[in-house]
Amino acid sequence: MYSYVRASTDYIHTVIDGMRRYIVCLENKKCSCEQFQLDELPCPHALAALRQRDESFEEYCSLYYIRENLLRTYEIPVNPLPDKSKWNVPQHIIEEVVNPPKGGKRQPGRPQKERYKTYDEINSKKYKVSCVYL
Repeated sequence: MYSYVRASTDYIHTVIDGMRRYIVCLENKKCSCEQFQLDELPCPHALAALRQRDESFEEYCSLYYIRENLLRTYEIPVNPLPDKSKWNVPQHIIEEVVNPPKGGKRQPGRPQKERYKTYDEINSKKYKVSCVYL
């Protein structure tokens, strides 16, 4: 359960879960956890905001999840393919040779990660330093 839900506007809410804070926009069906946009179903943070508003979650679900649309997906029968010997493949496709992609061979081991440079490192001038012994 979420400890705190605060409405910023009619559609924008801040949901605090322990030490984490999530911003939910019900109008655009978005949440800062990005699960709402990915699944097109209200995430737990959006559900907490909807509970506070005393709203139903159904209108915030994608049309793909409506029962009628889901059942329509399975209306058309899908027949299995016949045996490979009975396939009707044009001769020019049978003769076509498909080679693997060309590219360098991957080196063994874990790839080395490139370190992100700070703003100062990117914009600083490079000076050549040399030591002179007297």
